[in-house]
Amino acid sequence: MSLVVHDPDVVGDVDPEGEARDQVLIEEMLNEWTDEPQFRHDVYPESDGEDNADGPERVHTHIRRGDRHLYPKQTFFSGVAIKEAVVDYALRTGCNLKQYRYDQDKIGFKCVGNDGKEEGVRCEWQVYAASLPNDPMWKIRKFIDKHSCIPNGECEMFKVLHIARLFVDKIRENLEFYMPAKIEELIKEQWKISVTRNQCQAARKKARQWIEKEYDDQFARLRDYAAEILESNPDSHVEVDCLNEEGKDMFNRFYVCFDSLRKTWKDSCRPLLGIDGCFLKNKVKGQLLVALGRDANNKIYPVAWGVVKVENTENWVWFVKNLKEDLGLGDGEGFIMLSDRQKGLIKAVSLELPSIEHRMCVQHIYGNLKKNHGSKTRMKPLLWNLAWAYNEKDYKQHLEKIFYYDTVVFNDIMKTNPMSWCRAFQRRGNYCEDVDNNFTESFNGSLNKAREKPFVAMLETIRRLAMVRIAKRSVESHTHTGSCTPYVALVLSAEHKFASLAKVSTSTNGMYEVRHGLDSQRVCLKSYTCTCQKWQIRGIPCEHAYGVILDKKLAPEDYVCHWFRTSTWKKNYTDGLCPQRGPKFWPETQLPAVFNPQPPEGEKNMTKEDKKRKKGVNESPTKKASKNKKRIMHCGICGTADHNSRGCQKKAKASQSVLQPSQPEP
Repeated sequence: MSLVVHDPDVVGDVDPEGEARDQVLIEEMLNEWTDEPQFRHDVYPESDGEDNADGPERVHTHIRRGDRHLYPKQTFFSGVAIKEAVVDYALRTGCNLKQYRYDQDKIGFKCVGNDGKEEGVRCEWQVYAASLPNDPMWKIRKFIDKHSCIPNGECEMFKVLHIARLFVDKIRENLEFYMPAKIEELIKEQWKISVTRNQCQAARKKARQWIEKEYDDQFARLRDYAAEILESNPDSHVEVDCLNEEGKDMFNRFYVCFDSLRKTWKDSCRPLLGIDGCFLKNKVKGQLLVALGRDANNKIYPVAWGVVKVENTENWVWFVKNLKEDLGLGDGEGFIMLSDRQKGLIKAVSLELPSIEHRMCVQHIYGNLKKNHGSKTRMKPLLWNLAWAYNEKDYKQHLEKIFYYDTVVFNDIMKTNPMSWCRAFQRRGNYCEDVDNNFTESFNGSLNKAREKPFVAMLETIRRLAMVRIAKRSVESHTHTGSCTPYVALVLSAEHKFASLAKVSTSTNGMYEVRHGLDSQRVCLKSYTCTCQKWQIRGIPCEHAYGVILDKKLAPEDYVCHWFRTSTWKKNYTDGLCPQRGPKFWPETQLPAVFNPQPPEGEKNMTKEDKKRKKGVNESPTKKASKNKKRIMHCGICGTADHNSRGCQKKAKASQSVLQPSQPEP
């Protein structure tokens, strides 16, 4: 049939019947297009070329794989796969199914929902599958999909292993939340099946065993994990250090510094590093070492982290040396490091970064002083006021107050060299007024849950935390409209009241005299300086400079250093970490299994015998062994049995010899 299209501009005879035929043809074509089948990628296609071995009336099913349905002629690779499919069917329907045949090549299931209720009444539902000699695939040979029972919350096939399989992923993510009572509640709520508390307890234990096995395999592939980091984040620095002991590679140290973090810190972060270590809480014991910076909003910016077996001088030298190479610190000139007074770290910094400004954490200094002067309650404000002094004059005044308060406290403070942790003696130009290492302590506190996880899972949690942190703050920084970060507004708002009450006197060359009571300071807006030294140390106008800015109706943002600008803040969070793949897709380093990293000796899972308390020398070995056995008493003086120290003859003889004088009195 040909389709004729009539041009309305052509003058000629009009064929009404032809137009009607054309319209019918177009409608038929549109109907064919409308009836086009929907294509789905998870449905087995139907092929007209297949042999119709099941008879001319074969019904094609459109059942998706793994949707907990069963149908005749369904094939499986093994009997275990059939059993799993039947259990999934039971979860969907809530029926009480039971396996009645266990042969090597035959398997059968039936519904026992009506068994025992009335004589001669039983549910007709049944599944029978088998693998034949000429057909190795398991196939459902008989399927009666008809239930005459009503689900009552029981299912004999729903056992511990199936519960563990359902909750293993959830337990991996949140172990503490999925307790046995919670698992029992979720099963009842979601699948309407009743299970016992003991079943849930055993399932949780089994799931934890599977998870630990997975993590042990991941630890053995630690080098593959390092290769995945390098593949997803090129030019990063990853180091897996192992020691060869008795032909095995025993884990020693791990270090990672992502390339994007390294470049961002060098390009747009202040030259400040906070370093600290904290204990791991998993079976691979050791110390987690972290190096952190500060962004333009004065928030934490992760730089590098590593794991060592013990916090000593050798490991600190190794960690600081890696930081020195990655960040280009040289001898440390122009950089600041904040840390506690750990002896190994102090030694490592003096060896690798001799010219760095190494500030000691005042919080740790106060903690050490409190051990010897816990009753001196006024010591805390006096110590912190000394640390917060911005100039040498204030430093001497606060030091004098401590001397008059308690000379012993004064002498102990002087032993800590207060010039190394007081703001008055900090180098100018770095614009960092920190005197404590609390931001690294805060970061370590956020890793409490991560440090309880197995080794590779812990590293992945830290990496993911850093990735998400950067992504969130990237949105925050790029949507901020002010010229300075919110931290600047917070600082200036705290100084607004004092600055608004200041009296300003103008001089030449952009210099001003600012008075507040008896206090008088000299401010220069051109050189961004104030004689109180606060502006030079912090990089944000002090209360005296802010008073001048308010008096002259100037913009405070114009007198803030570039480290706290929004443009710098955006640079901090322009580049982030690239997501990584799971263990299934890690590159293989192609090393023999004997070279896989092993946990350090003595750090593996302890048995119950290892965890038992060791008994004392004279403690009865049969104590609490049996309720029927009598406890054997031992003497604490002579160590013999059947008497205690009160009835000890050795003690009595010794006391008599002391009471009786060796010579008669005159």
